[in-house]
Amino acid sequence: MFNNDTSPEVKQKILKEAQTLFIKNGFKGTSVRDIAKASGTNVAMVNYYFTSKYNLFEIIFEDALDIFTKRIFDTITSDLPFLELVETWIHTYYELLFEYPQIAAFILNEVALNPDGLTQRIRKRNPYNSFSKIEARIEEEVKKGTIRETPAADFLLNILSMCMFPFIFGNMAMTLMEIPRNTYDELIANHEKYVIEFTINALKPCDNKQNSISTLQ
Repeated sequence: MFNNDTSPEVKQKILKEAQTLFIKNGFKGTSVRDIAKASGTNVAMVNYYFTSKYNLFEIIFEDALDIFTKRIFDTITSDLPFLELVETWIHTYYELLFEYPQIAAFILNEVALNPDGLTQRIRKRNPYNSFSKIEARIEEEVKKGTIRETPAADFLLNILSMCMFPFIFGNMAMTLMEIPRNTYDELIANHEKYVIEFTINALKPCDNKQNSISTLQ
């Protein structure tokens, strides 16, 4: 149907331009026609290579998710000192979500339309290995007295929700606060520091937390 010599190049061009548009405008704000125009192709060619906009978005998401989960799991299973690991872990979430905002959009879409499919996507990347490692690290730190008693599942859910929520509901937040994207991005960058400080303070043993409060006073 198309020149075989240029087909791989055309396919990569479509992928590259589609990723740029999805990041800029989101899934709903990007049309196949937009992708075709940006990539110098046409709607028929985009559909030929990728069948549909959703399928194209899914391919881009899978690639981003591979990078995302590898970076997160590598951080969780690293041998960094525990509190440094927590800080790096949170920073990695923010860094990746700024770089791949389509992940947040896709997760929100899959939670609503295909939660079982999203679960399988995550499960095939073996998250249990990372969970077991961080659970063991938490137990070790509790025994040493460096952090308070902390259920690993609750801890993981807290970090995930605090890091993901600002990106998943970014558009709604900007609308409610009546602020532009660049202002919201600055707010989120500062919010990262708050999440790190909040999380580390929540981990400290009660005596240490009281000492920190007394020092601030």
